Amino acid sequence: MPNLKNSDIIEHMLQVLISKIGRRTSEGFAVVTIDAILKELESKYSFLKYIKIKNMLYYDGIDAVSVMSDINSVESTKFYRAIEDIIKMTVRNLDRNAGFFFINEFQKAIDDNVDLVLKENNIDLGLMKRHNIMDEILNIENSEVVKHVIMALTRSLNRTVPEAQSIKTVIALVKKLEGKYDFLKYIEMTNTPDLDALYSIRVLPSINPYINNVSPTYMGEALQKLIEEVGKSIEYETDQSFIEDFKNELEDEYLLKIKEVGVKLDLIRNLLLRPGHELLVKKTLEALIDIVGKRTSEGFAVVTIDTVIEKLEKRHDVLKFIKIDKSRYMDGFDAISIMPDINSVESYKLGKAIQDIIKVTQENLKDKARSVIEDFKNKLGDIYLSKIEEMGINLFLLEMRFFI
Repeated sequence: MPNLKNSDIIEHMLQVLISKIGRRTSEGFAVVTIDAILKELESKYSFLKYIKIKNMLYYDGIDAVSVMSDINSVESTKFYRAIEDIIKMTVRNLDRNAGFFFINEFQKAIDDNVDLVLKENNIDLGLMKRHNIMDEILNIENSEVVKHVIMALTRSLNRTVPEAQSIKTVIALVKKLEGKYDFLKYIEMTNTPDLDALYSIRVLPSINPYINNVSPTYMGEALQKLIEEVGKSIEYETDQSFIEDFKNELEDEYLLKIKEVGVKLDLIRNLLLRPGHELLVKKTLEALIDIVGKRTSEGFAVVTIDTVIEKLEKRHDVLKFIKIDKSRYMDGFDAISIMPDINSVESYKLGKAIQDIIKVTQENLKDKARSVIEDFKNKLGDIYLSKIEEMGINLFLLEMRFFI
């Protein structure tokens, strides 16, 4: 058995409890909750008086616990009975249906040695989890799911933008989706902080119980779209993932619940980390205009691309979504506009069109055609090259046709 003092065990355990409660509410609320639990149990376990909690509502929770060494002399049976009661009372103070997942988070967060000591003293967190899992997921109401998803989305955005901006962004996107998913109108969010600098997010099933009665498919579709739209509203660095941040912010029970109603976070992640058709076409044409322009002029390059697209339009209907203003050839790429409708085009069709644009542009450069593909690959970059390869575009064959 690890050689840990009572003071080490209970200080670590309480600090982890505060952290996990704080993740669901706030650190200040967590500190107050643990302080209240200890005070309530003090009549049963007098030695809890040796634990002091910095009882400030908006204290950030770090190092909120201090334990006097006197607790080390407490008999083990009583000490661990108190610890078990503290954990159980904490679970009872949480939202309904949170027991299994809270204990799971708590067990993952505590030191392995502390978990071992608890188990050796008949506190089996694994057994506690099994006792709490029955019907928890099925009993979570839609209003609670929506509320926690919105809170997690707001916190995810807040990692990159100020809190006020993250709140306003989520409010705007919820409003945008209300027309298609009418139950979203029962979400009340404030875009200005109260006197305590806190923002309010509430779901109002009391006004109309409809929100808790919508079908799982309808709920899942709405949440899928909302998460996707929030993810699109922010630009992450290439090594970051909005979905990973969101999953870290949403408690396990709600992650499982949204999966149950059909939300596919992996699909959203792939969508957000991959360029859409509109952006891909933009990058492709920019690269081609730059390549042709350096060999001739930018204005001539736009004329060339316009001529190529007009030549190919009858073969590839998708090219109707690319418009070039003939009066603005000298403005370079600014003369080109790409309609958002192109995002709904099947990838293989767009791939064939892009391949032909590259091929015909390459042919127009005649004796300079050999280096076009190499230059194109350098300008496009790995992410976009990977995407066009997925569409079936074979740049190697386009390159080799001028070396045979």
